Amino acid sequence: MYVKHLLKLLPVLLALSMIFTGCSSTGGAIDPNSISYVQLEEPKEGQDIAIFDTSMGEITVLLYTDEVPEIVQNFKDLVNEGYFDGQVIFQIDPDYKVAAFGSPDKEGEEGKTNDDKPKKVQYSHNLWPFAGSVCTITYQQGALFKNNYYDSRSFFMGDIELTDEDRTKMTENGFPVMMMNAFETMGGIPAYSQYHSVFGKVISGMDVVNAMTQVAYNEVPPTEEELKEAEENDMELMVVKRPQEDIVINKVTLSTYDPADFETLDNCLTEEELNALKEKSQKEQEELDAASAASAVGETDSSESSGASSEE
Repeated sequence: MYVKHLLKLLPVLLALSMIFTGCSSTGGAIDPNSISYVQLEEPKEGQDIAIFDTSMGEITVLLYTDEVPEIVQNFKDLVNEGYFDGQVIFQIDPDYKVAAFGSPDKEGEEGKTNDDKPKKVQYSHNLWPFAGSVCTITYQQGALFKNNYYDSRSFFMGDIELTDEDRTKMTENGFPVMMMNAFETMGGIPAYSQYHSVFGKVISGMDVVNAMTQVAYNEVPPTEEELKEAEENDMELMVVKRPQEDIVINKVTLSTYDPADFETLDNCLTEEELNALKEKSQKEQEELDAASAASAVGETDSSESSGASSEE
């Protein structure tokens, strides 16, 4: 059974506190030193790509087959069925800069998988919701223990800059400096981290994605039933925004990356730029760790002094 109206839950902000300090969606705290920032790199020849021919222009997506193979295989199988061909962008959000696709109906109430069953979401520590990401629309199911699931419904993320709230929350919740600097450089929505699973990145056609998120739309408010369900599940419902005029996905084609086919790339850093970002982040992280260690020592000394005074 698929969940209806799940897109009204799309912009829900997640608790970030457990990702690096406790139990995350991936099954445990993530070691910052284990993260490989593959999304910042330029594609390698032969990597899987998907080309979306839409009524607003062409979008080329690099697929992270090695990172989330189950999600990518589900997507590929549906592409080979022609599942996405002729569908429309069924929801946008100009504030969150997202455009959702993957449903045969214009309301986004139906999804599909390659075995016609909801699938538990697969995550990679190396994939994060930077601007340009293509993500599953994740939803939760389960009577006693809720699990994260996905189907064909996904979204493109356009160019979105960090907010002061994003920066504060990342700092408060222990995001490593490199991660914060990556979000600062690339943009994105940190609150989607390790929930809406990233399985691709737009490498060409980012202007098309940005244009999609800003078209004229009609608002569809949630029903009383949906509001009640959201309240029971402690979720924030958003007004659905559907494009006034259809944005059609004419066809999706699978291929592999050939650098000769691209004069420029979207959402990529050069090797020099990436190395500079890593060096800058390492230095800042060392300074932050040293300051934290000094602060901890100071607190310990203060506590011991206070204890000694009490004994006297």
